[in-house]
Amino acid sequence: MSHVVHREVHPPTGVDHACAAYFTRAVGDGGDPNVIVVSANRVTIYAVNRTADAETLDVVCEFDAQGPIGSIAVLRRRFGAPRNQRDGLLIGIREHKLSVVEYDALTGGVRASSLHSFEGDLGCNPMYQTLRMSREAPLVVADPEGRCAAVVLRRDGVAARVRVLASVNGGLGLVSANDGGGVGDDDAQVRGPAASVRESFELNVEGRGVKMIRDACFLHGYGEPALLLLFEKTPTWAGRYNLAKDTCELVALSIDVDKQKSTVIWRRQRLPSSAYKLTALLPPLGGALVMSTDFLLHESQESSTALSLNTFGRGGPQEGNDAEAQARAAGMGTDAMANPPPRCAARAIDCGLELTLDGAQAAVVSEERVLVTTKTGALLLLALHTDGRHLKRMMLQRAGGAVLSSGMCLLARDLLFLGSRIGDSLLVKFTPKEEPAATLLLPEPEDEKEDESEDEDVTEKSKGKRAKSATRIMGKRAKVEEAPPAPSTPGAADEEDELEALLYGTSTVAQDAAAAAITEKKPEGLAGIIPGLKVAGYDFKVKDSLLGVAPVVDITVGASAPVGTDVEDRTELITACGQGKNGALAILTRGVQPELVTEVEAGTLPNLQGLWTIHYRKEGAKEEREPFHHHLVLSMKSTTMILETGEELQEVSAALEFITDSATLAAANIFGHYCSVQITEHAIRVLKGGMKVQDLALSDIDAPAGSAIASAQIFDPYVAVRLSDGSIRLLVGDENKMTLAVMDSGPIPTTAVTSFTIVNDAVAAADAPGGGERHSGWIHRAATNGSLTGLEGKKKKGASEQREIIIALTRTGGSLELFSLPSCTRIWSADGLSEGARVLSPRIKLNADTSVPEIVDIRVDSFASSHERPLLTAVRGDGTLLVYRGFIVPAGTTREGDSDDVLTENELRFARVHVDVEGAGLNVAGLGAAGQMRDSLAGARLTRIDNVGDGQGVQGVFVAGPYPLWLIVRRSRVLALPTRGEGEIVAFTPFHNVNCPNGFILGTAVGGVRICQMPSKMHYEAAWPVRKLALKCTPHTITYLPDFKLYALVTSSLVPWVERDISDENVHGLALAKARRERANANDGMELQYSVRLLVPGSLDGAWQHALEPGEHVQCVRNVQLKDLNTGALVSLLAVGTAMPGGEDTPCRGRVILFSMVWERDQDSPDGYRWIGQVCCVREARMACTALAALDGHLMVAVGTKLTVHTWDGTELNSVAFFDTPIHTVSINVVKNFILVGDLEKGLHFFRWKDTGFEKSLIQLSKDFERMDVVSSEFLIDGAQLSLLGSDFSGNARIFTYDPKHPDSWKGQKLLARSAYHVGSPISRMVRFNVEGASKKKAVAGERPKGANRHAVFFGTLDGALGILMPTEQPTYEKLRALQHALTTVVHSPIGLNPRTFRTPKTFEGKPLQLPTPLEVLDGGLLSKFEALSWSEQTRVARDVGVDRDLAIGLIQQLSANNAFL
Repeated sequence: MSHVVHREVHPPTGVDHACAAYFTRAVGDGGDPNVIVVSANRVTIYAVNRTADAETLDVVCEFDAQGPIGSIAVLRRRFGAPRNQRDGLLIGIREHKLSVVEYDALTGGVRASSLHSFEGDLGCNPMYQTLRMSREAPLVVADPEGRCAAVVLRRDGVAARVRVLASVNGGLGLVSANDGGGVGDDDAQVRGPAASVRESFELNVEGRGVKMIRDACFLHGYGEPALLLLFEKTPTWAGRYNLAKDTCELVALSIDVDKQKSTVIWRRQRLPSSAYKLTALLPPLGGALVMSTDFLLHESQESSTALSLNTFGRGGPQEGNDAEAQARAAGMGTDAMANPPPRCAARAIDCGLELTLDGAQAAVVSEERVLVTTKTGALLLLALHTDGRHLKRMMLQRAGGAVLSSGMCLLARDLLFLGSRIGDSLLVKFTPKEEPAATLLLPEPEDEKEDESEDEDVTEKSKGKRAKSATRIMGKRAKVEEAPPAPSTPGAADEEDELEALLYGTSTVAQDAAAAAITEKKPEGLAGIIPGLKVAGYDFKVKDSLLGVAPVVDITVGASAPVGTDVEDRTELITACGQGKNGALAILTRGVQPELVTEVEAGTLPNLQGLWTIHYRKEGAKEEREPFHHHLVLSMKSTTMILETGEELQEVSAALEFITDSATLAAANIFGHYCSVQITEHAIRVLKGGMKVQDLALSDIDAPAGSAIASAQIFDPYVAVRLSDGSIRLLVGDENKMTLAVMDSGPIPTTAVTSFTIVNDAVAAADAPGGGERHSGWIHRAATNGSLTGLEGKKKKGASEQREIIIALTRTGGSLELFSLPSCTRIWSADGLSEGARVLSPRIKLNADTSVPEIVDIRVDSFASSHERPLLTAVRGDGTLLVYRGFIVPAGTTREGDSDDVLTENELRFARVHVDVEGAGLNVAGLGAAGQMRDSLAGARLTRIDNVGDGQGVQGVFVAGPYPLWLIVRRSRVLALPTRGEGEIVAFTPFHNVNCPNGFILGTAVGGVRICQMPSKMHYEAAWPVRKLALKCTPHTITYLPDFKLYALVTSSLVPWVERDISDENVHGLALAKARRERANANDGMELQYSVRLLVPGSLDGAWQHALEPGEHVQCVRNVQLKDLNTGALVSLLAVGTAMPGGEDTPCRGRVILFSMVWERDQDSPDGYRWIGQVCCVREARMACTALAALDGHLMVAVGTKLTVHTWDGTELNSVAFFDTPIHTVSINVVKNFILVGDLEKGLHFFRWKDTGFEKSLIQLSKDFERMDVVSSEFLIDGAQLSLLGSDFSGNARIFTYDPKHPDSWKGQKLLARSAYHVGSPISRMVRFNVEGASKKKAVAGERPKGANRHAVFFGTLDGALGILMPTEQPTYEKLRALQHALTTVVHSPIGLNPRTFRTPKTFEGKPLQLPTPLEVLDGGLLSKFEALSWSEQTRVARDVGVDRDLAIGLIQQLSANNAFL
């Protein structure tokens, strides 16, 4: 019986929802609102960071909601509330819950102000452990004036319920400056809490005739909250349009929140059946836009206007429709139409375009402008021409191209955010174009005055008033496209052009050339049809983009090409993601894999402890912007070596006057690169050009007798050393004399100092993310409330620059203290750093446990544009890494535990950042065999990273140790990336050289030096570094061919429809051609064509391409090993299964195509040859080929409802065995002679292949009787235990076992469900990999060592997340399960949801319930948060579950190491 652990190793990236809110800052503070982005169950809060020439997005906070998010809305500050009140966030959970969330200024995170549950038979079902969910997520909407919010609870086929939540009175519980409240300064800015809601009440909508609600919104301009509901009274679909078409209605309700009643204001009936979305418009026009597939309508209490979008929407007889012709011939008259004209078509104006609006998003820019994005990525501008509260006309025109958007929100009058599920999300700046010179005139609709009637029924108003269209579309455009080229890697100079291309669909270089052709190829609406008619649009420019790798369509793992001199084998993970023009390949690596430039062989430098690079600037030479390093200082245990870094590395120890007979503790430049400082245990030496200038002995710095320098740090012009007795000495440099002198340290402690660092406080930053002006001295301002700027020292006469410097130190007991230099004034202190407290605050006093190890290394850094506010990194004595970020708690915030006690001034705090470290948990520095800290050079474990890598490079902190780690900062977020393939690293230093620009040097524990560069063209924004290659078409599958070291990629794109000559005797071909022709005519004369490509590893350049027949769809691709019956050899082939869909009236045929890989000479190739594919076999099938796999030299193919096994004789496939499968096979997995088959409706089926030489047969051993809708499947292997894994459309993963001896298995006929787990999103692809067993280290006494016969499953989801399901031992499982249950209540839940409920398996309404399972799947993400607890919390939780804290940490770290994929 397998015990399984799940771990999400990459968070979801596909954006489901996006909105703008003043969430972390009040609207009264000014600035732009926050951008709130929801990806599956993950919420990220961004702040807009504006500089002189750029607008970027910075992460303020992010969290997992521990529940499937269905919708979000913003509860605005209520009218009359103080302007310092923040907005609240309403999060609707698919389990019929609502969480009201607000920003927690005390911790820098979020907290739930209230949690509302509307569960009934949906949600927490009393049926065992299964939750039921509606397919329609709860819809949350909020009043624009913040008076109330509403939740629409929708169920499949049942009338929806509406719950209204009134907001809390705006003045309740707020503190103002005039109220006293402990605020001493009348001018102090006071903060109030965020907007919140009261208990909900039911709104009686069923009595108003409301049934199935599709959308809802609150309207502007009403004295009471006005809720507009779009619902369908009578369900219909396109096949019943001749019976029921205009089935949607609108009703506007005025809500009295005090009396909990509603009143109907106005109604609209007989709206298009395809209406699906409402967008409220700003006053004075008001009302709402109603979006449907074929019409765009505006409905308000005063007016009603419609815009026709395409010819299909206008209805009428269809050319070539045989059914209509037969009906008319039968005497049914001219009204016999499959698509009769809708009621609104009589009054609709033709927009002049040919488009559909299903899946569109809208953002209201102003009272008269609305931007709309379509499902094809087109960006449209809707102009509203109004007369007071009446809409005279609407005008739609193309504004450009954009990503395929799933969320769209307006941030400011010039900023727009476009969120996408299938591409990169964009931050776009738009500026109005000049107004057109021509007068804007449109033909007036007839009887316009009658349109102003207040009759509620629109159809009555529109009788006899059919509007005249300005023009008619003369024909459908046949868009000609060639097959998309093979993917290529864009150059660094083209990166900005590529961002522009995402928005405009072309590069900036080609925009001028394409501008003239646009009007010829695409109609631009009425502005492109009526001469002289034009609406001023907008100029768009992409300012920032958020990386997206969703949906993960397919995954493969292959070998990458060698880079430079690095010939080591590398593996890379490639995912096919995106769709259409957003289709791409994403190359992901788990961590940083340095590219080797050159190296000093291991063992050459025994006992290497540290290394530093030094500049040398000659007297009078002009200072370079990025000067090359001239010397490399290598410190061994008792000696120092100096190397000159020119074209080659040369030792110059004897030629220079560095100290070489002692180990170096620190070395760096000083006095603007003119001089350098070297510090050893007994001396400090200043050198200029490698020649000695000054020597300082221990006696010169007042060191006690018998003491030595334990650690040191250099930051121009200061030098700080810590002596072995725990005292600190400070030295300051004199630039004129080029010497150092001891300075008076004043109140700085002289004893019990465990670690220290010099902090550069000169990075300009705003007080809060995205708000206010940016100034240097952020720590000084925050710690002293602006009373100390950091420039209090005497300024050097004539000095052009004076930097703010701070020294931070930790004391015995774990306290942190900050002192300003040069005055040495203590400006801030807090307890709890060694404890690992969640928040470090001067007002929170902690009694540290005496058993807590002390801090041994610390850094405090700020990074311009990447992480402007300080990042505190510390290493505890047990090797644990602690990371904190600084933030300011604004004055007026309520203190902890006392609602009446309010902060009178701003307060500096540090909040702990949870970094998820793979391989060893947070124990990056490592422990020795005796559990003690490794003998590392103090101060060398943490090294600042600046501008390492291509372009602007990366910034952050490198953590040296047995498990070296990169803490890369990007968008004010900390990314923890392990170092791959380097082993234990003892030292790191940046290195800039002519042969290694912007590189770095690693010192290994085995006495070697490796000069490396960062991997090129990688983006460090997500949990894994990503290199994304645009395909401009839809990828479907990606497969690695190990025998040829090639990738096989299947893509699809639109090509023009071409008539084909088909024999009259080919009845099926004629029917298929007719169905394809009709489909192409409905798609602008285009049809889909698939192609198979071969890609070269590394660059992923295309080597070969084969286009399939247009209309033939590729269903599956596998690299198979088939046995040639003639030669007996195993042949590696590429097998492709296809389908030829022709609609419901035409049978779907298929083919199996086998490709062999051969090479041909190619002079243009660096190797002199290139690989190509050749079709070696084509086997026709009467049904679709949906899955295939290799089986013991045979080819197994799922064709329709048959599972067939074929042999290969070198030229053709011959059937030797078959088995009838239920409905639709989606996956086939093979291990030895065992076969796992997944069916779309009938669950998993388990087979065994029998081949005796005389008999070949498929034997069904067992199957799943619970009717699971399988999406993907795979085997889990744990020694001799074989488990079966399947995933369904609800996002569940279920593990089965085959146990014929179990009484519940019906003598083996039934697969036994052992455990189940809710992943959160459907798993699109699974890849099985062998868990490496090289490490025999045991985490638990008595635990068996990991063998090579343990296989885990790596998978990707449709939301862009990556995860691992891995088996583990029962003793480990039992202990971790008890720990997980305790963490369910101990770990802080951001929005108040239970993580155990989230991971409970769920089914959609209408699907059969799954039986409960005896075992749980461990949640690795929840278990990893045990390391984020403080020391005392860890000890208490471990004691409560009956395990030792160190044992619990060891178990979690062992799981993390085993989960190390790639």
